[in-house]
Amino acid sequence: MATVEAPAPRAERRRAWSAALPNLPAALMVLPMVAAAALFIVYPLVKLVVDSLTEGDGGISNYVAAFSSAAIRNSLASTLTMSIVVTILCLLMGGSLAWALSKARSPRVKALLWAAVLLPFWMGVVVKTYGWSILLASNGVINSFLQAIGLIDEPLKLLYTDLAVIIGMTYTMLPYAVLAMFPTMSGFNQDLLRSSSVMGASRTRAMWQIWLPAVRPGMVAAGAIVFAISIGFYVTPVLLGGAQVPFMATVIGDDIYSFFNYPRASASSVILLVIALAVLALTLRLVGGQALRGGLGGAK
Repeated sequence: MATVEAPAPRAERRRAWSAALPNLPAALMVLPMVAAAALFIVYPLVKLVVDSLTEGDGGISNYVAAFSSAAIRNSLASTLTMSIVVTILCLLMGGSLAWALSKARSPRVKALLWAAVLLPFWMGVVVKTYGWSILLASNGVINSFLQAIGLIDEPLKLLYTDLAVIIGMTYTMLPYAVLAMFPTMSGFNQDLLRSSSVMGASRTRAMWQIWLPAVRPGMVAAGAIVFAISIGFYVTPVLLGGAQVPFMATVIGDDIYSFFNYPRASASSVILLVIALAVLALTLRLVGGQALRGGLGGAK
C-alpha cells in the first residue's frame, strides 16, 4: 500500500518573517543618513578645527589671541556662569514637573502638564524671546502689575539684564530637561518609597538614598543636554540681554561679521565645542553609557 507523505509544515514552506534586515539592505538604508551627517556635521566641525589652526598666523596663535582678549574672557565667564545657573534651575523645575507627570493619575491633570511642557517646546525661540521682552519691558505686564498693586513706584529694570537672559534661557530649555528626566521618573518603582517608610525611614532619607540614585542618570543626562545647548545660545542673549550681557556666540558673531576676524572666531568656536564635548565625556564618566541610555529611555 502506497504511503502518502504529510505536507511540509508552513514554517518550512515559507520563510518566517523577521524584522531584522540583511546587512546590505540595512547598510543601504542607513547610508543617506550617514552621508548627511558626514556632510553637514562632521565636515564643518573638522574644517572649523583645521581653520582655527591654519588661518591667520596659524598654530595656537589664534587661541592665544582669543584668550588674550578681555571681551572673549568676559563673555566666556558670563556664558559659563549663566549656563550653569540655567542648568540648575532646569533640573530643579524640570525634575518637579517630570515627577508630577509620572505621579499624575487624572488624565486632565496629565494633559495640562504635558501641554505646559510641550507648547513652549513647539514655539520658535524668537517668538518665545520676544514674548519675554514684552513681559519684562519697563511698560510691560510685570512692571505694570507691580505698579498697579503699589509694590513699586518706578518701573524695575528687568530687560537687558542677566536675570532676563536667565529667565528666557530657562524657559526655552525647561522642556528638554523634562523630556530627559521623565523616563527615569516614570520608571521609578514608587513602592520602594512606601516600603522604606514602613521600615522606619523618613521621607527625606528615602528620597535621598533610594529615589535620587535611581533617577540620577536621567538628571545627569538632562543637565548635560541643557548645559551643552545653553553655552551656544545666540538669539536670547541678544534680544533680552543686549550689549550689557555678552555671550560667546554673540562675540563670535561680531568677530565674523563686524571685525572680520575669522581666525579668532574659529578658535573661540572650537573652545565652546571642546567645553561641550568635555561635559559629555564627564557625563559618560559619571553614569556610564548604559545607564545614560537607560536614563534617556533607551535599552538598558
